[in-house]
Amino acid sequence: MLLVVATGLKPNFNLPGFSVAEFTVHFETLGCRLNQIESESAARFFADSGFAVDMESMTAVSPVPPRTVLSVINTCTVTGKAEQKARRLIRLLLRKMPGSCVLVTGCYAELELEAIQAIDPRICVLPGSRKDLLADIPRHLKPYLESVGWQPEEDGANLTQFIRGMVANLCLEKPAPANTKAPRDAGQDKSHGKSQRHGGEDQTKGNGRRSPLAPPSKKKDLAASQGVSPVFRLSTDTFFAHSRSSIKIQDGCNCECTYCRIHLARGRSVSLQVDEVVRRVQQLEAAGQQEVVLTGVNLSQYRGQWSGSNESGGLNLGELLQQILCNTSSIRIRISSLYPESVTPQLCQVIAHQRIQPYFHLSVQSGSDKILKAMARPYRSAQVYQAVELLRQAKNNPFIACDIIAGFPDETEEDFALTQSMCQDCNFAWIHAFPFSPRPGTPAATMKGQVPQSVAGQRVKWLTSFAIQSKCSYISMWKGQVVSAITEHNRRDRKNPSSAEALGSVKEGKSSGINQLTHAVTENFIHVELLGTYPQGTSIWVKITEPLPHRIQAGDECEALGEAVEDAMPAKIPESEL
Repeated sequence: MLLVVATGLKPNFNLPGFSVAEFTVHFETLGCRLNQIESESAARFFADSGFAVDMESMTAVSPVPPRTVLSVINTCTVTGKAEQKARRLIRLLLRKMPGSCVLVTGCYAELELEAIQAIDPRICVLPGSRKDLLADIPRHLKPYLESVGWQPEEDGANLTQFIRGMVANLCLEKPAPANTKAPRDAGQDKSHGKSQRHGGEDQTKGNGRRSPLAPPSKKKDLAASQGVSPVFRLSTDTFFAHSRSSIKIQDGCNCECTYCRIHLARGRSVSLQVDEVVRRVQQLEAAGQQEVVLTGVNLSQYRGQWSGSNESGGLNLGELLQQILCNTSSIRIRISSLYPESVTPQLCQVIAHQRIQPYFHLSVQSGSDKILKAMARPYRSAQVYQAVELLRQAKNNPFIACDIIAGFPDETEEDFALTQSMCQDCNFAWIHAFPFSPRPGTPAATMKGQVPQSVAGQRVKWLTSFAIQSKCSYISMWKGQVVSAITEHNRRDRKNPSSAEALGSVKEGKSSGINQLTHAVTENFIHVELLGTYPQGTSIWVKITEPLPHRIQAGDECEALGEAVEDAMPAKIPESEL
């Protein structure tokens, strides 16, 4: 996917001063949706500076985009496999593009700077805590490339030396984000194994406050807020690789779960102020986006300041949602994930609104209270059950997914049986199951009772099998029902020769193949494929016709077949009373 500009929803080749880019920047993104948003936003800065942007994942047989000068790898550290994949990608890109530089950033780069730097001299490491500096690199890099007459067949050592020096100067020139300390090497206190990220914006539990359903004092147009933390600088209203827009509203985490390194890499919880969140959602709505995903490391810890409130504790997630709904008219809102203890009756009063999408992901990890305690999770199994019940009361048969870690230290068969029972009782529509991965510097890595990988693997196998059956059952319940959906672009990894055949007779004038099919994501997060072509980002109504178990089992994103019901599409989603 080679793109050049990033203004508006589509490339506009009539912009004043536009010319074909001479240099390409390639992006690879691993891990969470936060990383995806940050990569998309960084790509926007490069594209606006005249670079071509390539977002297609590289493989050994992939062609190298023309004149690729820089590869940016946005890494993850949540599991050892994620770090292993990052190292493989680094070596692949170094091999395929000998004249370029590989810039490694993200959580893995924050915690393992020296180890990554030692892989090859053509690597520049930008710690995840300084990822905001990706916005400044383009304006410094392009003049250098033009002045030296860079060519792709050259040795990339001189280019890397320049980029390293530029990054070092930017780190000195621009202050670190408010919840960070300017990184020393990996930005890590090596004597304690903890990141030195802290600051005055730490979010703590709020005290009592007004009802989240109370209306704002008055509606007003929100001007661009000043002084937004660099943590939230990477933001865009144009998305190269995603059809649905996202906003990072929170970063970092105040929990210190015993298996997790994310709080070490991303620091304490910080929140984007309410006025700025609302302004960004309004901007997306004005640009024609139909849906926005609100995401963060731990949305349950969102505490955003609001100019319309005198309360020092800030507004929580439910109150933020209320402000968005009151200050926008049609854009739909999807919540990326929640901790079970944050799903309260008050929050569910707000998410019952029809513009809040009926999809929820709970960070569960285990059904055993003993294991949850050992993990240092801030909830117990009873709160998981309660959260699921409240969400089902708020929405009509919502899609509820969860994360589960199998094989945590000292997890017995009885403990895992409790997890199995929870998954069955809660009837999760999907489970992201992971074997426990001991992470360096975390207490769980050295806990007694380490579970053999073979045992953890068998438990993951059960969870995955249950998840596939559960998703097929959930989709079958919606067969014949009409739901709203957002169309997405047809990526090449979604090709499947059987898709058109499974749809039945191909309409006259339409041949089989990926180009005659449209991929869409329904309001309850079912990925459907339907005949016909629709522009990406279009809001349509779709009737679910058939689940596709073989595609679900294969890990393909397409999970069901559907039919567009065009005459059911309203001109605008009406506002309802809260």
